[in-house]
Amino acid sequence: MKVFTFDFVPYGKDLTGCLKYPVGRENYEAEVAAQTYENHVEQFQLMEEMGFDGVCLNEHHGSPYSLDNSPNVFLAYVAAKTQRLKLAMAGNLLPLHGHPLRVAEELAMLDNLTRGRIIAGFVRGIPREYLALSIPLREGRPRFEEALDVILKAWTHDLLNHDGQFYHYKDVDMWPRPYQNPHPPVWVGAIGPEPTRNVAKRPGVTLCSTFQPTAAIKKQLQLFRESCAEFGRPCTANDILIARHVFCAESQKEAEKLCKTHFEYYFQQLLGKVNNAAIQRILDMNPELTFDSVKTPYPYDVTPMEKMRDDGFVLVGTPDRVYQDLMAQYEEYGGFGTFMAIVRMGAMPQELVLNNVRLFGKEVIPRLHTLEPKVP
Repeated sequence: MKVFTFDFVPYGKDLTGCLKYPVGRENYEAEVAAQTYENHVEQFQLMEEMGFDGVCLNEHHGSPYSLDNSPNVFLAYVAAKTQRLKLAMAGNLLPLHGHPLRVAEELAMLDNLTRGRIIAGFVRGIPREYLALSIPLREGRPRFEEALDVILKAWTHDLLNHDGQFYHYKDVDMWPRPYQNPHPPVWVGAIGPEPTRNVAKRPGVTLCSTFQPTAAIKKQLQLFRESCAEFGRPCTANDILIARHVFCAESQKEAEKLCKTHFEYYFQQLLGKVNNAAIQRILDMNPELTFDSVKTPYPYDVTPMEKMRDDGFVLVGTPDRVYQDLMAQYEEYGGFGTFMAIVRMGAMPQELVLNNVRLFGKEVIPRLHTLEPKVP
């Protein structure tokens, strides 16, 4: 099994009591933001030492939930500060990029700069982020699928020709081409039946599943495997990636005590409260939608850490306990080829993050690396 970290680059100061939508410039401090990026680079360098296979970053906008507005820019910097880590994004929010050809070019350039360390990941984004660029939410899915078609064509065709609903190109000769042949591995994040089936239609594309209870992921993976068979696509454990929050400490009691406040701030405040505050603006812009269709499917804003632990969102405890709980999910899902550990929660102090990385890297990763992917 390959082991990555998944990080949203959350703003490094707790803003409990200040969170609304928009959060407001008065709550922003440049030094906190700069230190947030510096702390993440230190974290990624330690991860390279501790045996992680790669780093994966997401793209988000308009909230202290994430300062990673451009994973491509940040990963270019991380590439210069590390030697061997794979550099993934999960990913570029394709519906919010004006020209998918520019995304294809940027990723090809990064792939050459790093001599093949790039993994190209793509996601549709969450409803709140469509507000910033005034993109109708109903266009998100068709824009995403068409943009991904354009990127794959640009990487694999001699000349890019595309005449679609949103994007139009004629005889485009893309330079540079990706360093990896024919292109970097492709990861796509998906939640829900239709997006999951869309990933299954694309041979070689890895399904990224996260931010769902264990039961929901199990159901999703069953649908993914059935859909792969329906579309005549081979499917192995290496086509499946699972991400979970992880926190290790010397004892179960210490682990839960140390991470509870940061975990609940991350989910209840940064994700739940800010998203809920944005919903009315989303509905004003998209009158065909309802509150229930826009809200997050899981009640992050009111769920305590203990319940989310029981639902499988977070693996918390001693390294042995974390490994055992992860293996229980591994067996329940029928195996997966890549695990992404989310080790930083909200405004967690840097030393807690680094100690978490050390314990997980020293005592859990070596055992995960020995796992041979299951064949479903």
